[in-house]
Amino acid sequence: MLGEDVTAEFVVDDAASRGRVTVFQICWRACDPLAVSMTLVSRPEHPALPQGSWVAPRDALRAGLEATVGDGDVRIGPDPGEGGVRLDLVDGDRRSVVVLATASLRSFLDRTERLVPTGQEHTEQELDTVLANLLQT
Repeated sequence: MLGEDVTAEFVVDDAASRGRVTVFQICWRACDPLAVSMTLVSRPEHPALPQGSWVAPRDALRAGLEATVGDGDVRIGPDPGEGGVRLDLVDGDRRSVVVLATASLRSFLDRTERLVPTGQEHTEQELDTVLANLLQT
């Protein structure tokens, strides 16, 4: 279980006429069950196109399905205009807005919950593994 990852990619801007696609990637790892890594990339990559990396608590993503949560670099909440979930992301002086389908984000979170349910993120075995890794360095 500790080595399992749940990942998903969402095309958030398909500007095929301009020859680019913006993709929002999310990754959850069972070995770090409280966090979800998020990356915004444009293909082909170019410094002027959307990009950045963030980490958010898994429970904040779940709460953001129903109400606006977060502060600082990541804010998550329902987007009434699009009928999805809006993520306001800040990376330095760059700001990006990503809107995901609520059902898609919920499905991603449900897959993580099947591996490590909320409230069971730190089992004794996981803490032992973290401690052993710290003592080896």
